[in-house]
Amino acid sequence: MRRSTVLLLLAPAVVLTLTQTICAQSRPRTTTRLVGRVIDQTRHLIPGVEVLLNGAEVRSTTSASGVFQLQILPSDSTVGFRRIGYHPLVVRIDPLPPVDDTLLVQLETAPIQLSEVTVVGWATKPLRYAGTTKYDEVFLRHNLGLGTLVTREDIESRFGLHTYELLQNIRGVGIWNGPQNRFGLVGCQEWGGWGGVSVFIDGVLQMESDRTSTSGLGEEPPVEMLSRINPADIEMIEVYRGASEIPAVFHWNGCAVIAIWTKWNND
Repeated sequence: MRRSTVLLLLAPAVVLTLTQTICAQSRPRTTTRLVGRVIDQTRHLIPGVEVLLNGAEVRSTTSASGVFQLQILPSDSTVGFRRIGYHPLVVRIDPLPPVDDTLLVQLETAPIQLSEVTVVGWATKPLRYAGTTKYDEVFLRHNLGLGTLVTREDIESRFGLHTYELLQNIRGVGIWNGPQNRFGLVGCQEWGGWGGVSVFIDGVLQMESDRTSTSGLGEEPPVEMLSRINPADIEMIEVYRGASEIPAVFHWNGCAVIAIWTKWNND
C-alpha cells in the first residue's frame, strides 16, 4: 500500500488532498462503485461539484448533500473534482479502492476576481412622477427629441393665462389677442394656418380642424376648444408641428397635434 499526506483517516472514510493518491489493495474486478462526499475547509458540504474521470469525462455531480456516486473501470486512471469558486482537485486511482470505502474529498476555496463593472443609469422621468405611469410615454417621446413639451413648471410660471396662451413661446406658433382671439401654426399654411390641427386631451381626440381659412396664418376654430380646461388642471402639453413629426399614437391626416395631459386620473 502507498499513501501520501492524509488530513484525516476514518474507516471507512478517506480524506483526499491535492497531493493524495487513493490507495487500496488491488482486487480483480471489472467495475468499482465509488461513493464519496465533498466538503470545504470548514467541513461544509458542497453541492454541484462535477466529478470527472481521466480528466475529461463528467461521470457524476454531487447532490445537495455533497454526495456523488460513479462506476470506476480498471482502465480509469484519475478522478477529478471541480466547481466554480474552488481549486480543482485531481486524484490518481492506482490501484482501485476497496468496494466498501467512502471517500471524503476536501476542496479549497478559490476567490474569483471579477473585472470592474460600471453601471450607468439616468432617470427617464422626473422623480415627482415616480408614483404614476400616466405620463411615461410623454417623457419617452420627449427623451427621443420628438415635438415640444410644455412642462408643469412652464405652466406655473405663466399661471393665470388662458390655455392657448401657454403655447405662445413655441417656435412656429402665433397668437393674436383681440376682439376675436386668433391662433395659428406656421407649418400649417397649406391648411389655412390653424386648419388641420387636432387636439387631444389625455390621449383622446377632441376635435379635428378643417380648412376653413386661407388667409395669413389663418383663424383658429373656437378658442374655447383649448380654453375649456383651466391651466391649473393641466400637467403638461405636447406640440407636434408637421405631419412627419406626429407620433403614430396621434397620427391622422393633418398638419399638427396639440396633446394636453391633465392632472386627472394619474394614479
